[in-house]
Amino acid sequence: MIIKGKVWKFGADIDTDELFAGRHLMGGDETNAEAYQEFISGSGLSQARNRSNVPDGFLENVRRGDIIVAEENFGIGSSRQQAAETLKFKGIAAVVADSVHRIFFRNFWNLGCPALDVPGISKGFSTGQEIQIDFGSAKIRNCTTGEQFDYHLCVPPWFMNMLKAGGLIPYHRSMNR
Repeated sequence: MIIKGKVWKFGADIDTDELFAGRHLMGGDETNAEAYQEFISGSGLSQARNRSNVPDGFLENVRRGDIIVAEENFGIGSSRQQAAETLKFKGIAAVVADSVHRIFFRNFWNLGCPALDVPGISKGFSTGQEIQIDFGSAKIRNCTTGEQFDYHLCVPPWFMNMLKAGGLIPYHRSMNR
């Protein structure tokens, strides 16, 4: 499996309160999937305190299939699922960071989007470059510069099946058929 997309370079210590502010937690109609996704996507990153960690133009220009490359401590903070959902609903296909907080890591994978810890990866990318993640060879390539990085993914084998299914719920539904 290969994922390829445009890079959005984030800084360090992006916390879940910045990704999805707590004041929005009680909003959105979860019984209407389309309206809920629109609410979560529209509310996400609206309260980012440290704008220097979020690339200029991200909210206005992010597109389906884009990939975040970040410095250390991506997704630190509370365990709110909406922080992962806002990125998925904005179209982010993957997060690759020097380090990813464990709860965000699992929440993002549960949504069918990989999050990868690759120490030092942030130094190899800038916003606007193209990235390719190859899960078969465990390599990440900066398609713009040609630089290549190895990574070690430490997840159970069924995580890749969950990713292919589109997340934890679709994966379990496929197992019960």
